[in-house]
Amino acid sequence: MDKYVDLCHLFGLPVWIASLLNAAKCRKNDCARRKKAYRLLQRTLIKHRIGVEDGNLRQPTYVYPKEVKMLIRSAFSKNVCDYPDPCHDQVVNITMDDLHKVEIQ
Repeated sequence: MDKYVDLCHLFGLPVWIASLLNAAKCRKNDCARRKKAYRLLQRTLIKHRIGVEDGNLRQPTYVYPKEVKMLIRSAFSKNVCDYPDPCHDQVVNITMDDLHKVEIQ
């Protein structure tokens, strides 16, 4: 867990993301770990209503800041593929401020 906390500090991200990386480390390979980390991050942001409009039942597609991408790629670095960011009407661009506003208890 400490290495994930150190990585969060290195990239200037909130420490609560380290717990998501720690939860994802139980997966079989780095690709599955990255997928799990992004999914846990998405669930956390949806739970805290970041980028979710009232009355909209569809889940948004999040585009994360480059610091988040670099953090997850640093934590789980094998076989990284670089895909372009999506650009449709359900895309929500997450900022560093959005991540720091999330309060985890």
